[in-house]
Formats: sequence, structure tokens, C-alpha cells
Amino acid sequence: MKKVLVVFGEGSKKNVLIESALFFKEELGYEIMPLYIRDVRRDEIIPATMDGMIVNLSNNSFSEERDAIEEEELNHLKEKLRLRGITNPLNVEFGFPWDIIKEYLKLSDMLMFEKGEVLSESAVTVLKNHFKPVVMIGEKPITKLEKIGISSDDGVKINKSMFSFINLFPQKTDFIMLTLLYNIEENKLLKYLRERGKSVIYKNFDGEDARAKYLNEVKNLDLLIMGNLSRGYFFEKITGKKGLNIMEKSEVSIFIG
Repeated sequence: MKKVLVVFGEGSKKNVLIESALFFKEELGYEIMPLYIRDVRRDEIIPATMDGMIVNLSNNSFSEERDAIEEEELNHLKEKLRLRGITNPLNVEFGFPWDIIKEYLKLSDMLMFEKGEVLSESAVTVLKNHFKPVVMIGEKPITKLEKIGISSDDGVKINKSMFSFINLFPQKTDFIMLTLLYNIEENKLLKYLRERGKSVIYKNFDGEDARAKYLNEVKNLDLLIMGNLSRGYFFEKITGKKGLNIMEKSEVSIFIG
């Protein structure tokens, strides 16, 4: 049985992650491996109060109160998982997220975590280093996989993601390929998929409002397949590369192989 590692953290949208995990369990036959990470760097964040004063996180009373709240949150999460039929124990670890994730991922087939409106430092580290497919859960849970989109520039990274996806989910045959300001006569990925018996609808978006139309189309999908981030993430952030913009702006869940 294939396993999906589902990573929770402080403040993550746990219900959305649980609903998505249940779909993979009940509809796709995956075993759920839940993991909660207490980020060692959380005490490096120095929040300010309403009047501008800095909160001293080294204060024992503050730390104890925060730990108590998190412990209560963990107990609620364990109960939610139990009630929804996820029987594997919730592993709780303290440390740097990627250091923990990579060890658990060695025993899993796929990684699932919350995407968020902006990619966190931990998410960027995962995307730069992951060695198994990743599903980043968006604003709504994955409850079906009927409308599957492919964000394609016909490059190597999206080709790799599609290869991973069709091998993990060979039963999925229908796709919508979306390109943004990019129209070529011979799309090699399109040809590759059709030669393997996949049905692919092709849509390209041009013009001044192309990006808005593209993101509006993405909203109607159940899942968007994308290529991975480049190593030059911060360069992409500064220059506004299309793939990164779509990854952060999209409300739908994203698969990266």
C-alpha cells in the first residue's frame, strides 16, 4: 500500500489537510502517515504588541502558555484524526522542518502539506530538495480528481512532474493543459501524453489580461500539476517568474513530481 506523509504545523489548516488525506485514503487507497512538526525556529520570531512593545519570547510564562496552547491543539488534532478513521499515530517532532520531513519521506511515497498564500521558508526548502512527489493543499480540500490541469511551458520540470503523476495515478486519463503567453506549434509534452492514451484539452492565454484569465481557469480545477521551483527562488521572486506567481496565487491544490 502506498503511503502519503501528511505534515501539520502550528496554525496550519488542519481540516483541509485531513479532508484531502481522507480522499487519498478512501478513494485512492493510500495509507496516511500524519506528522506534526514543532519548528525549532518559532522562538526566533519576535512579535510586537499593539503599542509597539516587543514580546520577550524567552519569558518563561509566555513559553509555558504557548506550549500549553499547542498541547491542547495537538490533543484536538489527535482526536480529529481518530474520529475520521485515520488510525496511524500522530508523530510529533521538534526541530528544523526539512531535516525531519526528509527522514519520514524516505518511508513514504508522497508528501502533503498546506500551501498557504505565500510560500514559507520551510515550503521553499522542501520544494528545492524533495525527492518524492509533493501535493500542496490550497484553500479547499481535494475531494475529487476529475478536472486535472497541467501548467506547461513544455520544459523539463513539468515533463518530470507529469511522468510522476501518470505513473502514480495511471487510472487518470483526462487533462487540461494550460499555457500562459506561450503558444508553440509542437508541444512535446502534449504529444507524449497523447501517445500514452491520455485525452488532453489544450488552452493558451494571451493578451493583457492573460494572467487573470489563467488564474480564473485554474480556480475551476481539482488539482494543478506544475514543474518545480528553480534553485534561484529569490531571483524568481524578484523578477516575477510566471510559475512562481501561479504557485503562490493559485487557490487550488498543486502536484509537483
